[in-house]
Amino acid sequence: MNDKKIIFLIIAFLVLSPIAAFGKYLPSPGAVYVMSNSPDGNEIVVFDRNFRGRLAYAGSYETFGFGAGDKIDPLGSQGALILSPNNHWLFAVNAGSNDISVFRVWRYGLKWVGNFPSGGEFPVSLTLYHNLLYVLNAGQDGVNPGITGYKLNRHGKLTPLEESTRQLDDGGYHQIGFSPYGDALIVTKGNPTGEILVFAVDEEGLPDIEPTITPSAGDVPFSFIFDRRGHLLVAEAGSGAVSSYILQEDNTLDVIDATVGNGNNATCWIAGTWYGTVFTANTASDNISSYKVNPGNGKLRLLTAIAGQGNKPIDIAITPNGKFLYALNATDGSVGSFRIFPNGNLKEIGTVSGLPPVIAQGIAAR
Repeated sequence: MNDKKIIFLIIAFLVLSPIAAFGKYLPSPGAVYVMSNSPDGNEIVVFDRNFRGRLAYAGSYETFGFGAGDKIDPLGSQGALILSPNNHWLFAVNAGSNDISVFRVWRYGLKWVGNFPSGGEFPVSLTLYHNLLYVLNAGQDGVNPGITGYKLNRHGKLTPLEESTRQLDDGGYHQIGFSPYGDALIVTKGNPTGEILVFAVDEEGLPDIEPTITPSAGDVPFSFIFDRRGHLLVAEAGSGAVSSYILQEDNTLDVIDATVGNGNNATCWIAGTWYGTVFTANTASDNISSYKVNPGNGKLRLLTAIAGQGNKPIDIAITPNGKFLYALNATDGSVGSFRIFPNGNLKEIGTVSGLPPVIAQGIAAR
């Protein structure tokens, strides 16, 4: 047998052996996860993603907890469903049963690990830094909100972090998130006063007893992300805008660009790419806007007021490679798929259904 035949047989074995083992169910390049948030039993719905960004329904998995709400944006939050940076773990809030579900992410689906009490009432947002996870409990009707921390072990189990719970003043809270180096926790408070709270985090993972509070530059600070240079970008639901800040060593926030508007309404959700293109979901205007952030100084520039259309989009997620954006449409329980162009425009490449309308919330992509 000559060398060419040997090489051909080796290649054929490498290609065909996975097919023999799994039939047509070859692992997809990625997936999108969406939470049903059903009060009758919460589920994670999984859509496989192909190389072109198109989605196909791949199954659903019980969280063994309960969702909450009977209106659009029932949780009023960003970060209800998050992936670990290494894509090994998926975390979901169960607002109706006051607990957190943990799943192990496999190439062919999810494996439920367990449910863990959230340490308060009505959990709505999660954040993870290394093995430290924090939850924002919004409280029933904004009463008795707070944050609580956990340690994540290598088996996916969560252990409450002693003395990590911090009670918050009553009001409407929307997201919790770590700073890029894990030395601070940021919490947005939309109503009755627009504020951004910063808790310094010590080496044990414990937050300060009291936060440093900065008034929001615009109305109803809702969701936020950090860009790759550490600038804080906040979507303002009441202003239809995004503001940028720099986090100082004393945990105050200095405004870089205040309330850069997009001409739309209910700018609630925000997501960005590594190269500085930022998108917002404008729920009341049924569309998505795009911005560019200057990596050097954090200045914002509106690229396209209407980069893509939605149907009451209430949550968005971008793949790690920055090529595709996915929007959860509240009106009909669908997920819109978009290709991201360098100029900030979006090209719709398909829509999939399979979620309960109105109440579904929380989306993550890999």
